[in-house]
Amino acid sequence: MWRGKRFTLPSASEFPLAAIEAEEEGKVLLSLRMILGDEQYKTWRGLATTAADAEHFSQTIMRELGRGNP
Repeated sequence: MWRGKRFTLPSASEFPLAAIEAEEEGKVLLSLRMILGDEQYKTWRGLATTAADAEHFSQTIMRELGRGNP
């Protein structure tokens, strides 16, 4: 859940390799779009308007996946 919306993500081991490559190339939003899919990404973009929003969403995802800082 993020800002009252439920997002469904694959497990980290199921992330598309293209998304991982995009992340490594610094294309964070492209990577996120590949992981979320077009419809969920559109929903997310309706809620996220700043770089801080993107960072908060990323932290939320990592926490849910059991990675990163709690």
